[in-house]
Amino acid sequence: MSRFNIVFRKYILFWALLAMVVGYAAGRYNPEKVSSLKSFLTPFAFVMIFVMIFPSNLSNLTKLKPYLYPLAVSFALFSISPFIAYIVSTIIPEHFQYLRTGIIISSAVPPDAMLSAWAGFLEADLLFTLIIQSFLSCVALFLMPFGLPYFFDQSSYFSLFILIRNLFFLIFIPFVSGGLLKILFRGYLTPGLLKRLKPTLSTISGLMAIFIVLISIALNAEIIAENPVIILWGFLTSFFYYLASFVIGVYVSRAFRMSYEKSIPLIYQCGSRNLSVAMVVALSSFKNQAALGVAACMLSQLPVASFFFMIISKADGIGRPKSA
Repeated sequence: MSRFNIVFRKYILFWALLAMVVGYAAGRYNPEKVSSLKSFLTPFAFVMIFVMIFPSNLSNLTKLKPYLYPLAVSFALFSISPFIAYIVSTIIPEHFQYLRTGIIISSAVPPDAMLSAWAGFLEADLLFTLIIQSFLSCVALFLMPFGLPYFFDQSSYFSLFILIRNLFFLIFIPFVSGGLLKILFRGYLTPGLLKRLKPTLSTISGLMAIFIVLISIALNAEIIAENPVIILWGFLTSFFYYLASFVIGVYVSRAFRMSYEKSIPLIYQCGSRNLSVAMVVALSSFKNQAALGVAACMLSQLPVASFFFMIISKADGIGRPKSA
């Protein structure tokens, strides 16, 4: 199994691109069956987070003081993301400005379950990762309805229900389930066993992430197929946005002297956005084709994140860099 774990991590960019190609082909040529896969998104996201929380020491949550400073850095990075998207998206031609709208919306939504997967892959602080997800979900409650209108003519509709549902199913329930499982099997789930299982659990989390990308692309294949040139402009722009966000995240983490374990969630929060929420906002709030900008982000987000994973992991083979 260790061999599979290494191969999966080493070629994560290939698996991500393959999932996008397969998802697009499935959605394009068999849309009826693909639509039924939507119900798997939440269960896959749940498993993706649960297997990463499970081996963690949840008692550390009682010691929140060490997380306050990095949390302030996380808030700063999250707050400047729409401005980065706004600046980068100036390259979009005037007649495709609705792409700019979709990309800015995508920059303002909180991180999704993928953030936990990347943190697990790179052996980062998983508890801090979950704190970031919860905190930024709450921040987004104010940023999206009150901040986004400054970038657009229309007021942005925001679904409080979607965020609360995500917090409940993807953070609260995995936490409780993991804690109960440890209590029920405390005689078997020793710290040593959990440590040995951690690489395999990270791979399982990654597989769930790949399937989520495949399904997400499949569900939006028609939009992509009907607007190839427009999507290409959106892809290039969102690609540069994510690239800029990752680079800024790296430099900010270094500037504020964040440890390696805390730097990874800070960097990856920029490239693990909940684009399902962004798509809902785009479809329900804007009369133009802003959803095409979100669809473009779906095509570029994972490849850029995978590319940075390869750079970070090569610093010391697979896993944590020597400089950590």
